[in-house]
Amino acid sequence: MARAAKEKVLTITWRDENYGPVSGAVAFRTALEPFPSETESRKLARIYKKNGFELNFNRQAWIAEYKPADTPIRLVEALKEAGYTVINKGAQPKILTEAKPAAEPAVADDEAPAPKM
Repeated sequence: MARAAKEKVLTITWRDENYGPVSGAVAFRTALEPFPSETESRKLARIYKKNGFELNFNRQAWIAEYKPADTPIRLVEALKEAGYTVINKGAQPKILTEAKPAAEPAVADDEAPAPKM
């Protein structure tokens, strides 16, 4: 009997890291459920790097400085293609909030979605 694959939910918390020596950047931190193995962590790091992000050890965030405006969208699409369900939170880049379909209302990090009637 084959085991059903668990859904992998990757929460990207977008951050404003444009201070000090960093500028013109988009940045994020992530949380993955279930917790990733070393192999999966390396796979994710390759996806982040392939899409223009580098880990900034001082800030503990993945940062893309001076990259094309669609960098966040390309990253999210690549993660979805790799089989992840992506949830965007935090200081989301404008291009991501503009790209949301009209049927998907924006929800603030600290508010629950409105009940469906």
